Amino acid sequence: MSISKKNIVIISLICSVMAVLLTGCVSSITGAKQDDDSQTLKITIPGEPLTIDPTKVIETNGSAVDDQTTEGIYRKDKNNKITAGMVEKVVTPTENGTKYTFTIRKDAKWSDGSQVTSQDFVTAIQRQADPKTQSQATTQIQYLKNFEAVNQGKMSPKKLGIEAVNSRTFTVKLTKPVPFMNNEFLGFTPIKVSEIKKYGAKYGTSSDKFLSNGAYVIKGWTGQNDSWTYVKNKYYWDAKNVKIPKINVQVVKENNTAQNMFNSGQIDFTTLTGSAVKNNQNNKALVVTKTGRNNYIYFNDKRKATHNENLRHALSLVIDRDQLANKVLQDGSTGSNNIVPKDYAKDPKNGKDMIDEVGNLAKTDYAEAKTYWAKAQKEIGKKNVTLDFLVDDTDTEKQLAEYVQGQVAKYLKGMKINVVSVPHATHVSRDFSTEFDIATVGWGPDYPDAQNFLDGMRSGNSINFSNFKDAKYEELMNKVADTTKYNKQQRYDFEKQADQRIMAIAGVAPTYQAAQAHLINPKLGGLKWDAMSGQSGKLQYAYWK
Repeated sequence: MSISKKNIVIISLICSVMAVLLTGCVSSITGAKQDDDSQTLKITIPGEPLTIDPTKVIETNGSAVDDQTTEGIYRKDKNNKITAGMVEKVVTPTENGTKYTFTIRKDAKWSDGSQVTSQDFVTAIQRQADPKTQSQATTQIQYLKNFEAVNQGKMSPKKLGIEAVNSRTFTVKLTKPVPFMNNEFLGFTPIKVSEIKKYGAKYGTSSDKFLSNGAYVIKGWTGQNDSWTYVKNKYYWDAKNVKIPKINVQVVKENNTAQNMFNSGQIDFTTLTGSAVKNNQNNKALVVTKTGRNNYIYFNDKRKATHNENLRHALSLVIDRDQLANKVLQDGSTGSNNIVPKDYAKDPKNGKDMIDEVGNLAKTDYAEAKTYWAKAQKEIGKKNVTLDFLVDDTDTEKQLAEYVQGQVAKYLKGMKINVVSVPHATHVSRDFSTEFDIATVGWGPDYPDAQNFLDGMRSGNSINFSNFKDAKYEELMNKVADTTKYNKQQRYDFEKQADQRIMAIAGVAPTYQAAQAHLINPKLGGLKWDAMSGQSGKLQYAYWK
């Protein structure tokens, strides 16, 4: 029997259609992933970013976005160890530990396919230091040569200690040796020069005004909406090891909502706080990690009542930190009795923890609190004082504020706490303008040294929202910062003295040392946290089991 060409075409078409249908059936039966959307990871974030400009980000939600979309000189590997990021290798400094020379990877590219250059690093860091940029995120670059003069507007940003040698090589010059500088280089992130010229101060205010050099590209963030997407950056130098192609992100502030979404399969990964952690303690999907993030209360030093040392002591003394952590928050956090966290700073001589050496510097004593409050009332000239307590509109911060409010009402007659709960971005904005009487502050460490926490209370520091200043404290911290004159042990001893000083005058009131608690789909692997990890971890290491 003969078959015409027309019949051959028809038969071939039928076979092709049947093959597609059968393939579809087999996929459904075997449970194989049928398209990219089935591989999408669905996560939550507890609040909206204020900005995702890496040279301006200082709050946790913006940092959580940048953790996925940007990469600095160095990066953290899957085990949270420092390794080379945008550069070829981790380098050893020269010139007595003050000069670093970096060579950018040949395959380091932006998400538009263009090469990451030395000038991208230089221009970004100069812009970060320039007072016209008004960046508050200058902690990591403060050790560069001429930083102080540049940041105060006394010297051109071009005089900052970072310089391009050629298109792929640049140098970083410090004012003095910094033992923890490798941690700081994690935050030295480039911005493409043409993007800065194009968008200026609007860079990082939405996903269409942002260019990624990290594992993912952010899509669909307008700067005001509460959901967006991360899409795998095909130009990322290590893209072959990024296993999850797409991540959907949803802002969810309430624990109950997040928990219900996880249990119903709407999300694969979320953060839990407060009593929700305790309620899920038998849930195999719960992962709790102790962090180095310490939380405390700032007092506005420009206002008469909160400038008063006796008032600060009185308020601090009525806080039972263990009760707060174990009975109120119940999220794995521990009570904190110091501005420096536990299991963080060690004595170089004997390896002992600083907190064990200095002892409890924020005790609870209701009778002593009343004595301090009586003194404060006389000095302030008022029997009744109302303090606005600025907090985030999250479960944890509201629970903290309500606890402090209750303790003050119970033990300090005449003092009243008015809880002001606002979105995280608003909180941060009001922090920087010091629009509060007292405010919650949480600081996650950038590097393993007590200076990272103590520096925050130095006069002129960008995160000293309280405007606190104490001459003796400044003198001690100046010695801590002088790495050319003092060795590691001497610096540590000065850190202890500075720590004891600020706690003795109640410069802050510590509250709790945070733990991170997550509900994670058991089919998801690769996520690890340590004391300095961000809230979402590094999603580029995640994979479906």
